[in-house]
Amino acid sequence: MRCFTCDGVLRPSNGGLDVISIGGESILMAARRMININTRLLFSSLERLSTGQRINRGSDDPAGLIASENLRAMLAGLEAEARALGRSDHVAAVAEGGLVGTSDMLIEANGLAITAANTAGLSEGEKQAIQGQLDLMLAAIDSTASNTSFNGDPLLDGTATITTANASLSLPDAATSSLGETVVDGVSYTLADLKSGGSLNFVDGDIGIAQQVIQNSLTEVSTARAAIGSFQKYSIGSRLSTVETSIESLSAANSLIRDTNFAFETALLNRSMVLQQSSMLAFGMILGNQSSILQLLG
Repeated sequence: MRCFTCDGVLRPSNGGLDVISIGGESILMAARRMININTRLLFSSLERLSTGQRINRGSDDPAGLIASENLRAMLAGLEAEARALGRSDHVAAVAEGGLVGTSDMLIEANGLAITAANTAGLSEGEKQAIQGQLDLMLAAIDSTASNTSFNGDPLLDGTATITTANASLSLPDAATSSLGETVVDGVSYTLADLKSGGSLNFVDGDIGIAQQVIQNSLTEVSTARAAIGSFQKYSIGSRLSTVETSIESLSAANSLIRDTNFAFETALLNRSMVLQQSSMLAFGMILGNQSSILQLLG
């Protein structure tokens, strides 16, 4: 014979083995708990797959979040430096481009000086024509010095400086009034003195000194171009290469910490789906058994 005890459990009256409780609370709660756990795991996998990030909130991985945020801060600084270095490289390239044009003009001016120095057979009109060509070249050099700029800032007027975190380079004044300074017998000459009416013009000026001024101008421009090239290669290029390598390494490290491993997470998703379905099936079976027991006890 069986009877109910005060705890609501159906027990044999002779004190034999326990049978299933009428409420089945412990088994039911365990099944419900497993459903909740597997559902959370399922949603977590879906979130990681949809966002592409393994860490979406601090609770996902507190230590990993701290490491990832530190890496992101470092990456932000390096990326800003890379942009600044790239900008400096563009500034240097524009400045050298202006000096290339100046150098070409000086080479042509040197050829005119050689022609003008060979006075035998040159008429006054021919000398004036040569001087006219020279004036146009000198005007082009001044125009280049005035108009070579980056983002509205002049580069070849003697005031510009290219600056990086570790080095700086002053750009030259490429105007005719500054180029080719040559001192002869205590008198200082520049490229501007080769213009019409100047003391070194090709019609009645001292062409020998004019040639020295042109050569000195070429040397100054070539030296400035070499300095810009060295700055680009060693101060900008080498640092930019280091920064880009660091960005690549830190990005990879941050990705390992923060990003979703899609193959692994897909496997977890499939596992969570199976476990959720199994736990829900078990929950349904428990409810069914309880209903059957109650019907038997009618």
